[in-house]
Amino acid sequence: MEVKTRNTTKIPKTGEKKKPQQVCVCEPFIIIYAATLSAMFFQSISTTPRPTCLEEKYTEDEKKCIVDLKKLYLDTIKLDVDLQKEIYNLEKSYENKHNEIYDKRNKLLEDFKKQTHGGDAGEQGNVANFWLKVLKASYTEFISKRDEKILVYLVDIRAKLYNEPVVKFVIEFYFEPNDYFTNRILTKTYYLNCLPDADDPLSYDGAEIYKCEGCKVDWKHSEKDHDKKAFTSFFDFFNPPTLPDDPEDPNYCDINAILQNDFELGFYLKERVIPKAIMFFTGEIADCQSSESESDSDEDDDDEEDEDNSSTNSAAANTNA
Repeated sequence: MEVKTRNTTKIPKTGEKKKPQQVCVCEPFIIIYAATLSAMFFQSISTTPRPTCLEEKYTEDEKKCIVDLKKLYLDTIKLDVDLQKEIYNLEKSYENKHNEIYDKRNKLLEDFKKQTHGGDAGEQGNVANFWLKVLKASYTEFISKRDEKILVYLVDIRAKLYNEPVVKFVIEFYFEPNDYFTNRILTKTYYLNCLPDADDPLSYDGAEIYKCEGCKVDWKHSEKDHDKKAFTSFFDFFNPPTLPDDPEDPNYCDINAILQNDFELGFYLKERVIPKAIMFFTGEIADCQSSESESDSDEDDDDEEDEDNSSTNSAAANTNA
């Protein structure tokens, strides 16, 4: 199934204050996490959909028919929840099996380092710097030269799923001891809302990421070496901004855009980079950002070519005239 991220975050109009909407994640993620919806939730909502959206152009008979159709839609949502519960149990069992494979992958990389470079991460390249190359292939624009010196100590990346006490997934970055920070594991946590709005259940469109949390990086050197200006890098990933509660806040739009991108990057890391790491390493899967840029560039080139052809044809027509 093709992975697609749907962005539903909307910027409020001036003077309009709305609760920030979440970024809706892609379909496989909905299948996994929406399964935690409880059937008890649907017993607490009204079985009669609100008719507020029915315009005056509908006759009374049409309005009644529409309400009945929406009741059936609620039944569809209930049925989908039951299905997703079964799928969720299956996904959990396969998560463990995936981790068994990832353990073997990690063991292969460890053995390679010991056999070829004695385990000294700071002097290794190519396969010995496996995760550095994977991240550079998948997140090229976010990794600075300074980051590369640190990421040679990255030995594994894992994603863990949780459904209690809250639904979330955690991306874990495992590091060897190094001269830069004391952490052996850096984490990024994404929280999901799986419940429909009790006042408007028909608007439900699957699980949504509604916030993320990073972790404190315990740098060994002075904080002066890590000020914001000098430290715009991959490691900013672990220090996401907090979205203001007020949509009219002057920083709201900028922070909202940053978080939208963060949610997409985190999900892409979980769904694509971790399981397909070897394909990123070999270059058989390209950086998603680069692919989009190349696609946009190709479209721009096509547009320019069309404009040139159009101008040439117009000139020829004028000459003939």
